[in-house]
Amino acid sequence: MGSTELFLKMDKVSQIALVVHDVRASVKHFWDELGVGPWNIWELDHRTMSDMTLYGNPAEYSFRVAMTSISDVAIELVQPLKGNSIFSEFLEKKGGGLHHLKYKVPDTEAVLNDFKKTGGRILQSARIGEGSFYYLDTEDKFGFIIELSTGRALGAKSPDEIYPPQ
Repeated sequence: MGSTELFLKMDKVSQIALVVHDVRASVKHFWDELGVGPWNIWELDHRTMSDMTLYGNPAEYSFRVAMTSISDVAIELVQPLKGNSIFSEFLEKKGGGLHHLKYKVPDTEAVLNDFKKTGGRILQSARIGEGSFYYLDTEDKFGFIIELSTGRALGAKSPDEIYPPQ
């Protein structure tokens, strides 16, 4: 992507995501040390996701996510479980940390088309419920991956767990 090519105006982050080794230990740490929570926790796999891809090819992977909000920004923790994914690769290479920033856009297809026109590629994608997500290959340029999402994905699915237990 050239420096003058704009494929997305980044005016409002909706989520900050970290990849972690253990979601349950991480949510406890955030709660105990910072008072951040409560956390909704889901396990996502082929039963909850469809049209899963990795580097443009069909793929099957699973991961556990925990979500909470600070003000109007969601905080997401992601723990890869099975299969190859950008999360498992990140954990192997970097040991965890800031992985992606998420933006909700009204016309995902238009943004994806603009991104592809600049030579960009989609690293991973899937559908969850009425929503979909796309991870864009932006780490070399910005130091993090950009996630685009549409619709209601996890918000429509009751969490598998809540921490702290209520």
